[in-house]
Amino acid sequence: MQIDEIENAFFSTIVNPVLRRAIGFLDYNCPKDGNLLIKSLRIFLGQDIVLCDRCKAIYENLAKPIYEIGTKLLRVDRSFMQQQFLEDQYGEAWFRGFALMMRGIRKYGIRIPFTPAAPFLIVWNYTYKCNLRCKHCYEDAGRKKPELSTDEVKQVLDILSKLSTVGLPALSFSGGEPLAREDFFEVVAYAKKRIPYVSIATNGTLITKDNAERLKDAGIDYVEISLDGASAATHDWFRGIPGAFERTMEGIKNCIDVGIDTCIASVIQKENLAEVEKIVNLADELGVRFMHFNYIPTGRAKAHIELDLTPKERLHVLQVIGNKIIDLYLKAKEEELKFGKSSVKVDRFFSTCPQYASVTKELSRQKGETFMVEAHYAAKKGVENVANFLGGCGAGRLYCAIEPNGDVKPCVFFPTNEETVLGNMLKDDFEEIWDNHPLLWRLRVRENLMTYEVNGKIVGCGACPDKYICGGCRARAYSYFNGDVTAADIGCIKNDELWSSIIKIINAKAYT
Repeated sequence: MQIDEIENAFFSTIVNPVLRRAIGFLDYNCPKDGNLLIKSLRIFLGQDIVLCDRCKAIYENLAKPIYEIGTKLLRVDRSFMQQQFLEDQYGEAWFRGFALMMRGIRKYGIRIPFTPAAPFLIVWNYTYKCNLRCKHCYEDAGRKKPELSTDEVKQVLDILSKLSTVGLPALSFSGGEPLAREDFFEVVAYAKKRIPYVSIATNGTLITKDNAERLKDAGIDYVEISLDGASAATHDWFRGIPGAFERTMEGIKNCIDVGIDTCIASVIQKENLAEVEKIVNLADELGVRFMHFNYIPTGRAKAHIELDLTPKERLHVLQVIGNKIIDLYLKAKEEELKFGKSSVKVDRFFSTCPQYASVTKELSRQKGETFMVEAHYAAKKGVENVANFLGGCGAGRLYCAIEPNGDVKPCVFFPTNEETVLGNMLKDDFEEIWDNHPLLWRLRVRENLMTYEVNGKIVGCGACPDKYICGGCRARAYSYFNGDVTAADIGCIKNDELWSSIIKIINAKAYT
């Protein structure tokens, strides 16, 4: 039995009953101070708030000790959280995340990996409209299908702003191409008044200088622009439209020029694998972030399964990215030792691949360090301590997706069907879905992951010692194993022999 399983048993039987009851006692509305849970969390994180005598006594004798215990059990660095809450420009987003963690303890207790009371992030596939024809598109964009009206979109945003009475910390507009909808800038401005961190994932071809200014004025905090090659030939082939590379590069530079936090996002697959170092270095030269997206055979990508990387190829990609961020960590550490602080921004090189945690853990060990980077939502120095609780794949646990018609799914990389659609934002109660949908709990519990015997070896995510910091990509498991979300992620190097077996079966079927 792994140490994490022992911890889960300990939390379940000893810790959770006490913590859940205590936090429930704090979660009440005082006539003078409002909700004591929220107010006491703000005080704990360093905000100067005056409480009535009764609430002050409860804070000192109950709330403060509970939060101290909770942060230790969750391995949260309190000083780091205080810094983010008080000094970071996105302090409200950090606070909402911390509040959702505490409310998550009240709802579900502490377990590894952790499930907050509502998602930290929602990716909204805002429209089916798109001006490109990408081979990997999970949404199969370009089709004419029903979408929410502007008024309905605003209704959804109102709901998101009140999730678990705390509100959603972060929202990302994706697609299709979000900028293809005429109401996009109006909707972003509306969202920014309700959600503290708002971003966009775009192909960049529509980001003229004027649109870059409009994005900044509307309140967009972060722009993620897809670039799938270091050359026009590679990028345009994958994106399906000649001239896309040049327009995308212009979009990236326009965002940099107006001062928006910008990221180059690349779906690495067979045809651009040879250019991965060049793309990563380009991001470095431009001073922007880099995001590696897992190639998942879903949507249009299902017809191009031959483009998926082997486990060895994916490991190479993760090592390239991982070495970049580890070098930044080491530079930051050196500066901190010399000067007491560092100006190095370490949260620069990301991956949506859950194995990133395992890879960076091993790479850091080779350099005499003991840290890891927990995927794209925890590549900030100070968060690596909670890797087990963040737990790799966050589908249906740390984040979820909304479709253009308001349907809710665990992740954008899941296909849209009766099994994966959890409900609809305007027709169903989101919190009821989040609390109780059986598919979500199948995704959240790592003890149920499958194992397999291949060539006398036991493999699969269920047998992996890193299943609590990684867990494998559940969308990949779903795609390769006919809808089984507990199956193995055969893209992982530890499942290399299983990958070979499955690919042989797929190739045999293709030729019969």
